Amino acid sequence: MVKEALLKLQSEIESKPKNKPVMGLGMEQYVRYIGAELMRFARENPDKAELFMAEGKSIIGSIYAMRKVAEKKKTGNMAMLTPNEGMAVVLEYYGIQQPKAAPEPELELTGFNVDIDDLL
Repeated sequence: MVKEALLKLQSEIESKPKNKPVMGLGMEQYVRYIGAELMRFARENPDKAELFMAEGKSIIGSIYAMRKVAEKKKTGNMAMLTPNEGMAVVLEYYGIQQPKAAPEPELELTGFNVDIDDLL
């Protein structure tokens, strides 16, 4: 089943036209990236590979699922997911539940303090 899933994903990667815009950029780069990640996941998790063969599921469909989730987090004109959040959405689209990861730590912003004497 892994081989069939890999062939399906590879076929999707190779068959998508370059002129389908998503958010102003060509869709091809997203299809290639997500496809490569899904192929890696299928190799590492052969028991889940059959889920990539599901009727009606596609790499482009997973990208649109990611977009819907990002739009819910939208602030002004900006909508973004971390790579881990994005892949979690893609895997969930295919019916793969990942264990909840610890939340990503928030960055603590500190002031910038430099004494000119330290630089001399």
